[in-house]
Amino acid sequence: MNWFRFGNPEFLFFLWIGLPLLILLLLFGLRMKRKAMLRFQSNLDTTHLKRHKVQAVFLMLSYLLVTLAIAQPQWGAKPETAAERLDVMLALDISTSMLATDGNSVRRLTRAKNVMFSLLEQLQGDRVGLLYFAEASIVVCPLTNDITTLKEFLTAMTPETLVHRGTQIGNAIEIATTRLVPEQRNLTTTDTDSSGQKVLIFFTDGEDHGTDAIAAAKAAKRDGLHIYCVGIGNPDKPVPIPLPIESTGYKRDVNGQLVLTALDEDYLDEIAKAGNGNYYHANEGITQLTTDLTRLEKQKYRIHSDGKYQERFQWFVGLGLIFLVGELLIQKWEIGRKANNGSFKA
Repeated sequence: MNWFRFGNPEFLFFLWIGLPLLILLLLFGLRMKRKAMLRFQSNLDTTHLKRHKVQAVFLMLSYLLVTLAIAQPQWGAKPETAAERLDVMLALDISTSMLATDGNSVRRLTRAKNVMFSLLEQLQGDRVGLLYFAEASIVVCPLTNDITTLKEFLTAMTPETLVHRGTQIGNAIEIATTRLVPEQRNLTTTDTDSSGQKVLIFFTDGEDHGTDAIAAAKAAKRDGLHIYCVGIGNPDKPVPIPLPIESTGYKRDVNGQLVLTALDEDYLDEIAKAGNGNYYHANEGITQLTTDLTRLEKQKYRIHSDGKYQERFQWFVGLGLIFLVGELLIQKWEIGRKANNGSFKA
């Protein structure tokens, strides 16, 4: 039977061996009780014997059901469940400008990671991916529900490992789009009921050495993406860029002049608007960002059954206990009846 099985069929041994022995013992007990009663009275109390037969049947049924429960009966596939989620790609700027401190001791990279850690707590249940970008872009973690793994990737990105120069935001948008859109089409464990929304969130100071970010954002919008930008840094006061090895000083151009960097909020706002999203400064926190994300249509999908049988031993345990309690109640009632008869005769 493909629809039914035992998880621990080896315990059925106690059924084939124990149940016949129990039946023989109960029959032997009833026979000995019958003989004992005939020694003291000529007429048997058939009602008394019937109650003992019922007790014996209850004990046998209780043993049968508990043994079957131990053998772990299983049938019926687990039902499909429905759920909703967003597909979100987080894009972290890892260019050297993110080493700047904007007049305080906190690097832009550290500030961006802290905001991302907070956002990940709000994205529980959604699928989230992670992309690093500078002069090139790479998806270091595809869409996943494993938030812990994403946090580990973020933790591993430190100022000591950040040596990338230049920034190509347009390239990052294109790479994220190619990963988000096919992910929607190639689901293998779920059936999609509606396309839902796909989200790309940038954490950057807005410095861009490319020329196609706005066009890429518009193209991503046509593919159904929403692009949000979180600005990291100070838009009013340019600051120098420390080199990865602090003892070497600050970044300079080919003429030896100090290179300064400032947050470009206008440019990030333009990218976000072109991508059907919004811009936020990191100092504002993630409250407004998470609020805007909750307004997006979530992707509805069905989680298929994994083919595993459902456990049904609880039913057998419950019925076994009912019969056992019934046998004890009959025994208690019989003892009480005898006590009452004895006191009446006295």
